[in-house]
Amino acid sequence: MEPSQPNEWIGRVLDDRYRLLSYNLHGRGWDEYHAQDLNRNDQVSIKILISSISEDVEFLRRLASDIVTASAIAHPHVQRVIDWGRSDGIVYVVTESFRGTSLQALLDQGHSLTPAQATKLGFEIASGLTAVHQTGLCHGDISPSNLLVGIDGSSKLAGLFLANAFSAAEAGRLSVVGTGLTAPSNKFAAPETMSGSGGPASDVYSLVATILATISEENGETGMNPGDLSEKKIRKDIHVPAEFGRAMEVLKEAGRYEPEKRCNARLLTEGLIEATKGFTKPANIGIPQALLNEVGIESDPQIRNLGSGGSLRPKWHPVWKVGAAVATVLALLSAGTAWAVSSVGPQGLPDHLVQQYTGRTVGEVRAIADARSWVLDEDQVRTDDLPAGIVLTQRPQPGRRLVEGEMLIVEVASGPRLRMTPPVLGLPTADAVARLETKGFEIDLVQPLYDEEIAAGEVIKVLIDGEPSLGGALREPGTRAVLVVSGGPVPRTVPQLIGLNLKDAEEVLEKLQLRVAGPVGLQASETVSEGVVLSQSFMSGLLIDRGSKVTLVVSSGPDRREVPDMRGLTVSDAERRLAEAGLEVGEVKGDGSTVQGTEPAAGALLPPGGSVALWVPR
Repeated sequence: MEPSQPNEWIGRVLDDRYRLLSYNLHGRGWDEYHAQDLNRNDQVSIKILISSISEDVEFLRRLASDIVTASAIAHPHVQRVIDWGRSDGIVYVVTESFRGTSLQALLDQGHSLTPAQATKLGFEIASGLTAVHQTGLCHGDISPSNLLVGIDGSSKLAGLFLANAFSAAEAGRLSVVGTGLTAPSNKFAAPETMSGSGGPASDVYSLVATILATISEENGETGMNPGDLSEKKIRKDIHVPAEFGRAMEVLKEAGRYEPEKRCNARLLTEGLIEATKGFTKPANIGIPQALLNEVGIESDPQIRNLGSGGSLRPKWHPVWKVGAAVATVLALLSAGTAWAVSSVGPQGLPDHLVQQYTGRTVGEVRAIADARSWVLDEDQVRTDDLPAGIVLTQRPQPGRRLVEGEMLIVEVASGPRLRMTPPVLGLPTADAVARLETKGFEIDLVQPLYDEEIAAGEVIKVLIDGEPSLGGALREPGTRAVLVVSGGPVPRTVPQLIGLNLKDAEEVLEKLQLRVAGPVGLQASETVSEGVVLSQSFMSGLLIDRGSKVTLVVSSGPDRREVPDMRGLTVSDAERRLAEAGLEVGEVKGDGSTVQGTEPAAGALLPPGGSVALWVPR
């Protein structure tokens, strides 16, 4: 089933969980539907991706990686990513439901915004873009098509997990065979994306181009006309009209031609918020009812019921290998058979009353059907509500009569529903375990693996039956998984530093990504040269964490005391002065009262306790 046949998908249930209610809109590489999460009884949106890329390895690898990151973003102006999976050969992505329409649809209807409305929309989306960039993601395709405007005046940034995955598919195997995607518009693209580069600064540029496009179509041009790439044409900043008033400066800065000169999303947010002081608070962006009707808002009674809290159960159980059409054909065949028998067969063919068979075992119903010569058609359905072998539904209902040879159709529980393997790569261990256990998986082992780049405790790999699992595959409940998590950097072995000079010791520690704890201690030594390490806080051979600090004590050389200048002092004062310096009075020469000189002379260096002779002539 191709997503290009949207009406055929309505009523389908994906992975026993998401029932598609109504078609919403078509995007680049996907069709979007309003849907019901049967597990949580919540309304969601589901994007079904085209089949040409659903099996591409590079696309799935990048999609899984970006969805893991995007699912952790909780921001009021970023459409929340809930889940993703594969069903019947297609890939789908589940996001929060949003009651509104795209900015592009609004502009296509000829509705423009006031500068105040555009500024408000700009700082809301820029704040969401800041949260996206903080996770390490780049959007890669900011344009009016990916900005959503709500009927309550809210706004959201959508599609942040798709642009990079599409690019990965186009750069990989599908660069040869084709992705089946239409080329993205260059109207809102940053100049550097034409050469294949991009990043957060490119997102900021595209957001400014989008904001300006809401005022008038010509203001949305960025100067990147693919038909004329001359230097004169493309090397220019985005023109910001004067109507933006105080917002002009920050919009100009964010729309610079050179990426390194642009402000980031956070500064753009702050600048636009500051600029709103120059505007009267704008009215909410109005969405015409005709446009809301096109996307199924208010006009779809199922969606209205969901909005009012009503419980909406699926019309069909998820056994679409037989499907609604097949059931209808079988019913017609049964009716035709009965008509043929009654018309041309023997008269008086007996019939029997159909009783209540739901809740009974399928073995009992088989015995009843055999006894009454009915044809029993069994459809196998997975459910968590009843044990395997119990009849869930029946057709026809009790009270009808079936002629022998007619068909009794029953749906039989075949076991618990399969569980989708959730993507947990990059999550902390506790979060990954909780997510897997919530889905019905069991954790066999948490296996640490040293890694110099990935933070300790972060999930590196999930192994199921010994094979890596990216998530998205359906498995039996109770499936056992092994988590390989980062144990952080490899511990470092403390080197022998004693005997090295301080500079060499610092270099040895730096190579091991260890550090010297400051300040370095000093200790006098009669035998070790000045600047040589005397001791270290961790003994050599000990294992310590990367980045640990090692305390060192370094020799300051021999301990020497300087002979003070004591000329003019009395003998007793000189003796006190020498004691303070750690020296002693030796021979006193002369019988005078005032010291005239010393031996050795003042300034000489002596070991502690050395004696100094005093010359005291009369």
